[in-house]
Amino acid sequence: MGFSSNTISYTTYEVLQAPPDWKEAVVEGLRHGRIYAIDIDAGRDKAAGFAVFDDPLNTDFAPENCVFDPLVLFAFRMDRLTVPASTLKLYVRRRLAENLAATRREKMPREERDELAEQVRTELLRRAIPAIAAHDVVWDTATNRLRLFSTSAAVCEEFLVRAREFLGMELRALNTVGVLERYLDERDLHEAYHLLPATFLAPGANGIVRRTEEF
Repeated sequence: MGFSSNTISYTTYEVLQAPPDWKEAVVEGLRHGRIYAIDIDAGRDKAAGFAVFDDPLNTDFAPENCVFDPLVLFAFRMDRLTVPASTLKLYVRRRLAENLAATRREKMPREERDELAEQVRTELLRRAIPAIAAHDVVWDTATNRLRLFSTSAAVCEEFLVRAREFLGMELRALNTVGVLERYLDERDLHEAYHLLPATFLAPGANGIVRRTEEF
């Protein structure tokens, strides 16, 4: 979560573009981009999308639970299903033994064994409960600053894609690289990059803030 915690970690973005009728557009975009159940039949073991700010299990968006002018509050959720390797191994071994006994064989070709293992994994995924990670999102429309309460590069990347697709938002990280790109031309930017340590140019290295602070 993060926003309501004492110690918070977040990535700050500048909102470069957003729909002019943002109140209606945000609610509609959150509805279209809400998280759905993981589609195991399609071979997926994870899903991502939006959820209600103070109740990440709720995806029923309405103006009263996400628009608090000038703030827009919601959650970005990432769900994942996993089967522990040791558990999968045990179930595959049992299914293999049953199959060999039923077909009166001593061995099974590798390709067939791999298919059997995948079938077992899919069956176990259907019985599993997803691990849910919900990250608070706070957009201050008065300052055009948005904070995603995560420092994970993977989470930030997923969020940016969905913010663009469903909310019509173009965001730029307010980190060292982002500030340089805003104020320097291409020639000066190239020279500045050569002066920065390599760690400053690593993905997720500078959009991260860890501190105790009020928004």
